[in-house]
Amino acid sequence: MRNILVLIGIIVFVAVLISFVLQFLRNSKQKQFMYLLQNNEFDTLYKKIDSFYTKSIFPEYNREYVRLNALIMQDRKEEIDATFDKLIPMAKDKNAKIDILDKAFEYYVYDENQEKCDQIIKEIEKLDDEKMLKHTKMMYDIMILKKSNYIKELEKDFDKQPVMQRVTNAYLLSVQYKNKGNEEKAQYYENVSKSLVEGSKG
Repeated sequence: MRNILVLIGIIVFVAVLISFVLQFLRNSKQKQFMYLLQNNEFDTLYKKIDSFYTKSIFPEYNREYVRLNALIMQDRKEEIDATFDKLIPMAKDKNAKIDILDKAFEYYVYDENQEKCDQIIKEIEKLDDEKMLKHTKMMYDIMILKKSNYIKELEKDFDKQPVMQRVTNAYLLSVQYKNKGNEEKAQYYENVSKSLVEGSKG
């Protein structure tokens, strides 16, 4: 009995040690990926993603997610489409689905790709997330349908909003005023959005 308990203890210790080492290796590799992305070293990054070592410590979903970020930075549209098509069905839990669908919708709505946006909205509707769906509908109305019916909502308490929210809302206000044909207001909010971005860089 004592030998069995000792054996169980050893197995548990080894499992914890392996988990710790694996997490350390993943963190180290993630920092390397971030460095390569920040320095636009895409060819090196793709080689690292597809290496045997990376495949041995990261699930396919994580590797393809890193690849997606690099492809977006390079604006490689066909490969971006293919990678989103691969990642969306791979996301299993709700948080992962929300993350990848939000990323996909944001990419396609700013690209004004109505067909892709329509496909993604159908997937978002399955999530039963009213807040996400409401935001998605607003973005779709403004960017795809060229509506301007969210101006009052986005201008309300504008100066009290967090900086990054003001950046987004100022941009959306600029687009809406442009949709209305009010170029002066459109330019004003475009300048506000740009100045907020510059200010956030410190």
